[in-house]
Amino acid sequence: MSANVFNSAKWIWNKEAVGTDCYCEFVFDVNSENDGQSLFRVSSDSNYALYINGNFTQSGQYADYPHYKVFDEIDITKSLSKGKNTVCVIVWYYGVKAFTYKIGKPGLIFEIEQNGKIIISSGEDILSRKSRKYISGKNEMITPQLGLNFHIDLTEDNFDGFTSSIICDEMPENFIKRPVKKLNIGNVKKGKIVNQGCFSYIDNAGDFGAKMQHSALEFYRLEDMTEKQTDVYFAKNGRADGIYFILDLMSETTGYLDFDIEVFGDCDMEIGWGEHLDDGRCRTKIGKRNFSVTVKLKKGVNRYMNPFRRFGCRYLQFFIHTNKVKVNHFGLRPVTYPLNVKTYKSGNLLRDNIYKVCENTLIQCMHEHYEDCTWREQSFYTLDSRNQMLCGYYAFGEYDFPKAGLKLFSKAIKEDGLLTICSPTDEKLKIPSFSLFYILQLTEYYKYSGDTETVKFCFDTAKKVIDTFVNRIDGTGLIPNFEGEYYWNFYEWQPGLDGSDKSADRYDTCLSCILSIVLEAFSELCTVVNVDSKSYLDTKKALNRNIYDKFFDKNSGFFKLYLNQEDDRVSVLANAFAILCGAISKDDAENMLELILSNGSSPVKSNVIEASLSMDTFRYEALLKADKEKYKDAILNEIDRVYFNMLRNGATSFWETKKGADDFKYAGSLCHGWSAMPIYYYETLFSKGEQR
Repeated sequence: MSANVFNSAKWIWNKEAVGTDCYCEFVFDVNSENDGQSLFRVSSDSNYALYINGNFTQSGQYADYPHYKVFDEIDITKSLSKGKNTVCVIVWYYGVKAFTYKIGKPGLIFEIEQNGKIIISSGEDILSRKSRKYISGKNEMITPQLGLNFHIDLTEDNFDGFTSSIICDEMPENFIKRPVKKLNIGNVKKGKIVNQGCFSYIDNAGDFGAKMQHSALEFYRLEDMTEKQTDVYFAKNGRADGIYFILDLMSETTGYLDFDIEVFGDCDMEIGWGEHLDDGRCRTKIGKRNFSVTVKLKKGVNRYMNPFRRFGCRYLQFFIHTNKVKVNHFGLRPVTYPLNVKTYKSGNLLRDNIYKVCENTLIQCMHEHYEDCTWREQSFYTLDSRNQMLCGYYAFGEYDFPKAGLKLFSKAIKEDGLLTICSPTDEKLKIPSFSLFYILQLTEYYKYSGDTETVKFCFDTAKKVIDTFVNRIDGTGLIPNFEGEYYWNFYEWQPGLDGSDKSADRYDTCLSCILSIVLEAFSELCTVVNVDSKSYLDTKKALNRNIYDKFFDKNSGFFKLYLNQEDDRVSVLANAFAILCGAISKDDAENMLELILSNGSSPVKSNVIEASLSMDTFRYEALLKADKEKYKDAILNEIDRVYFNMLRNGATSFWETKKGADDFKYAGSLCHGWSAMPIYYYETLFSKGEQR
């Protein structure tokens, strides 16, 4: 339940801090007796960082909606000294559409409670200014999903220009307390230098991501750098623009950039990040994606940590426009959600290792909410998070995090009865099947947690979604695909199923089968809230009959992908869905089960569309529904083979697809939450005490 938790506090901003991608700084003094608890309550649009007496204290606005606004309550008792304390809050206002952000108005609201009394709160008397250190207004995107990049000027360290703040109108008035724990921010992970030397940029190469991607690199073992990270020199020739070095963090890591570097004159530095060095460097420019930030270094010591943007990567690269630098440290400060991580011991070394890497994959993709991948998106999807939730119940015994995510997504319902593609976002694009998967993951959450309150909170959203689909069933007895610019009829990254074929038939097997599966799941939710579910179960029975009558090809023994299919393609996933929804009996599905088990390699058919890594779980569930004892060993052995291949290729987290980094035109993610499913199967396919 939301409420106005702030007493006299008002939303504030600075009159000079206008436009999008804008940073605003607020400063004030607090007198502390230091003999009781001090609490700092804060909310912002879009993100904040708190400093007390010059020391970083906390950061991280929960990803929310203006109509579902979240506040943090931070215990700052230990951060305050007795007497006068100077507090600074820096707010980064995005204001630019992304898959990870719902556009609101810029603002900050806060109050400090000490020993039960409000001693200061936000208002016009709080001094503020547009930031000098953070460069505003560039509006440069890393990716459309992840959102804005950042740029820093460390030569700007003066403290003038502060004026009274202004009151913001039409801002959120009701708030909910942060529904998940604040993130842990670790010590700097320094890693190991794996390449170093000098670089030369190519003229007119483009932005700095492109400049680093296409620069000429000359390898030198820079003096003392590998072991001591101290003074570095090289003989600057006419071609070299400066020094570069590449850092291996030794494993996939999500965290805040942190460095302590001394230079001997003002100079520029570019930093890139990535998950591999297949190009001899980080892949910083892929199409319009730009994985680079710029820093202006001042003469002398430059100490900096960025508290706003989490990098997801294994490698960092630094390009510094100088011929002499002293490096005290550089790396990432890991940022992770507090979890009780299970130690898995099966007696099978390979499976123990796969389980551990799956856990790291999940950890790197959990922050304010679940994230599909940590490198290029950090976006919250229903399908991806459904896999992550199932694994997390076993690996972490975690329920608060999925509960918060399900509630957040319940606020993403649109007028057409579908959920936005991600949450929170202003993006108009929707994936219809993902709206259905929301109901499935809500049902599974209840089965594991027994939490009726969350089901009741989310039920109206779930009902609106399911009714939207049921009401679309037409005279064919099937559900047609959604048509229009903002509907993406996606199921998986395979031909015929990725939604790219705009000429495809309006009726496909997958959507009707998924609806059938979810109708049964929704009927279970109805039981929880005492709503009659008979009509939904009746609809499922009728839908199953029509799925079989309209899509099943008796000549081949398989379900077609489309209703009016002119080609003879057979989708493994579509046939798995048909079994799962009950459109065909086990006895009549012998050929289908063989196809699903082999993922298309048997019976030998050149026209089979195999299931991809993200959807293998539905293959496995179809097999287990047919005969758990018969198929469980085959499933486990397949998982061993597929994931061992990633491990032997250096994986410290598991990939988006089996193709790895070179998929999606060289933008494949090497840490993707949906790929952690071995945890679920290692946990569920053994009886207690059974040899693993």
